[in-house]
Amino acid sequence: MIYDVAIVGGGPAGLAAAVNARRRNKQTVLISKEIMSSKIIQAHQIENYLGIPQISGPELMERMRKHAEVEGAINIKDEIQSIYPEEQLFNLVGRENAVEARTVVLAPGVSTTAEIAGEAEYAGRGISYCATCDGMFFKNKSVAMVGYIPEAEAEAAFLAEICAKVYYFPQYQPATDLDSRLVIVQGKPKAISGEGKVELLTTTAGEFEVAGVFIERAGRPVDQLMDGLHVENGFILVDYTQATNLPGVFAAGDCTGKPWQISRAVGQGQVAALSAVHYLSEVMG
Repeated sequence: MIYDVAIVGGGPAGLAAAVNARRRNKQTVLISKEIMSSKIIQAHQIENYLGIPQISGPELMERMRKHAEVEGAINIKDEIQSIYPEEQLFNLVGRENAVEARTVVLAPGVSTTAEIAGEAEYAGRGISYCATCDGMFFKNKSVAMVGYIPEAEAEAAFLAEICAKVYYFPQYQPATDLDSRLVIVQGKPKAISGEGKVELLTTTAGEFEVAGVFIERAGRPVDQLMDGLHVENGFILVDYTQATNLPGVFAAGDCTGKPWQISRAVGQGQVAALSAVHYLSEVMG
């Protein structure tokens, strides 16, 4: 199926885009790594969202998610790895799914975790952001998984099936018992080093000799999603219609810069969706 609008990210901006695209009767798919935004569900109480004072983060996200579902938006749980254009369409390639769409709204949010020292230097040389994609390269070897979100647990368990040893460093409070095959280490990563490739992970709990380090965050850096996308200081550049420099590609929410506020994200998501609808009717015909 070819969708009219594909939305990357299931936070307030992405959900607002999904609702408004569906209100204009466009075939809409929302692809999100997390069922709910990990940033918002940590909010015990939100006081400044207009018209809904004193609501918890999880409750607000659940209302937004259900609204998008009622409108008929298709929701796919996956992480988009890359997006590339092809004959007036965009191909969105995830870990488990591939989607085609005529327009794209980028709303992946931003990672609030600092990059580990050496992470950029060893990207592609032992650093990976997808265990299911790259795990087989480390078969029968020792690796580390640094998980900033609960979704990392499934990835770590997959690695435990093929790797000799998996050190798991949860950077959150796990809610359930973790896979017994994992070596759980309560420490923070400090640096990644090696001679031309990953060989050592230094943490507050000591040093670990590993062939690879897998890192699981809430989202990928936005400049890794699409070739040619204009990004400045880690944020996607957009105009007042939420259009990026790439025709047919729009962006909304935290990925476009501060202030990181829910109301701003919702408003930008609405504008991005309406701009995508306009693009479909005026440009693509």
